[in-house]
Amino acid sequence: MLILNHIDSNVKDYFSAWIDFNLPEVIMYENTAGLIEPVMVRQHFLFYSTADMLCFCHFHQNLLKTPGHNIFTAIGLNPCINFLLQLKSQFPKAKIVTVFDNDLLGKVLDCKVVLAYLGQQASFKLLKSQLSFSYKGNEFTVPESFLSLHRFRMLTGIRSNHRTLKPKGAVSFSQLLAQQYLV
Repeated sequence: MLILNHIDSNVKDYFSAWIDFNLPEVIMYENTAGLIEPVMVRQHFLFYSTADMLCFCHFHQNLLKTPGHNIFTAIGLNPCINFLLQLKSQFPKAKIVTVFDNDLLGKVLDCKVVLAYLGQQASFKLLKSQLSFSYKGNEFTVPESFLSLHRFRMLTGIRSNHRTLKPKGAVSFSQLLAQQYLV
């Protein structure tokens, strides 16, 4: 991935204990990066992919200053609920921060992660720019562009302390990084 060539070397150094950067086509890891002791964890950042995680950390290097306090996990586009519940039990005191793209898929995944951490589910359907979702037997419909985790919580009455971080001026942090290097 060409974009990873532009990741700050301090970020690569920090993650070198968890990620092998010698295989530039395949940047993967199997564990949660940044973990030293589970009891030290204050914030748990969730991403689609390792590349997204690295691009985000390129812009937020202050999160890497206190090793062990912030941990980072790539969960994929369709994470298993059992996997999310395992993360919850492994780091019960960590505040969850989802860092998904600023598009419909990312916003739906924000909602699904919150639900999974609460041991609940909802189904989502998109039809003619209207997003419908079913939660606890109730049907809700919002314009696609209006969905956010905040709006989802307001409509459903769910209470959680999960946070989301979205890039400003781009759909993803990798796009933001790419824009930085365009001439």
